[in-house]
Amino acid sequence: ALVQDRIDLFKSDALRSLFFLVVGAAVLWLIIEKKLNANLALGGIAILILADLWTVDKRYLNNEKFVTKAINDQQWKPREVDEFILRDQDPNFRVLDLTIPTFSSANATYFHKTVGGYHAAKLKRYQEVIDKQFSGSINQDVLDMLNTKYFITAGQDGQNISMKVNPTAAGHAWFVDNVQFVKDNDQEMTAISSFDPKKEAIINDEFKSQLNMNSLGTSENTTINLVSYKPDNLKYEYTSGKSGVAIFSEIWYPKGWKMYVDGEEKPYFRANYILRAAELPGGNHTVEWKFEPSSYYLGENISLIGSILLSLILAFAIYNENKQKHIA
Repeated sequence: ALVQDRIDLFKSDALRSLFFLVVGAAVLWLIIEKKLNANLALGGIAILILADLWTVDKRYLNNEKFVTKAINDQQWKPREVDEFILRDQDPNFRVLDLTIPTFSSANATYFHKTVGGYHAAKLKRYQEVIDKQFSGSINQDVLDMLNTKYFITAGQDGQNISMKVNPTAAGHAWFVDNVQFVKDNDQEMTAISSFDPKKEAIINDEFKSQLNMNSLGTSENTTINLVSYKPDNLKYEYTSGKSGVAIFSEIWYPKGWKMYVDGEEKPYFRANYILRAAELPGGNHTVEWKFEPSSYYLGENISLIGSILLSLILAFAIYNENKQKHIA
């Protein structure tokens, strides 16, 4: 039944898209053949665009979604523990809220970055960690590597909500002393079940060629700090007496995220099943992560080219019409 419903929805949208394409093409043909006034054609295309956007947007933002500001503010009123955590000036950390269904509710994300995630359809790797490391007992090592700074808990009766600071949270990023290589994903998942994320990194053999074993170990006074945070841009500054392997408490997603060291793009790899890692040179440097998906820029360029072509066609049609009027 679910598959059939999806097929029906796909067919419905396909026919709808075909309708707009046919009507749009017909309008352009009438302009080129001088059978339709250019101004009327522009109005018709504008109506088509409005109808297309309006019908799709109303699926997601309709009258049923509307609530008054007062009701909305009351629904998401922060608790005392939320207000305390929100006063933390640290730009980036995670919260584990155990007073709600942690991995199936997005309520906590209204105020905090949460371990539970922000969407029901999570990345497959992250969901696998949830299933393996947080089913039954909760793996403290994994919470630490995710920079889980606060726990929110409640009493057995669901009341007496309190907050606890996690003293072992690993931080935004850190250098490790050792690397343990594993052969496959299963071994990688097993390895993060019990390890010290601040000292050791679990890395799949597929990334072994990107790592110089001489870079292992940390020197004295090694520091790495997050100095700027935006959802699509993170900047770190670090000092290290030698090259080393740094772990970043950010989810590994190579389809868009790029890493730059002092402005020059550098390779990075996966560590601890879901985190980002990189071999960084010694000295004082800046590391910047930018979300720059090629698919977005490709789509942007295609849209721009399409808009330019459409504008040229309309301009040519208007020019021809005016030229014919002057001849007449």
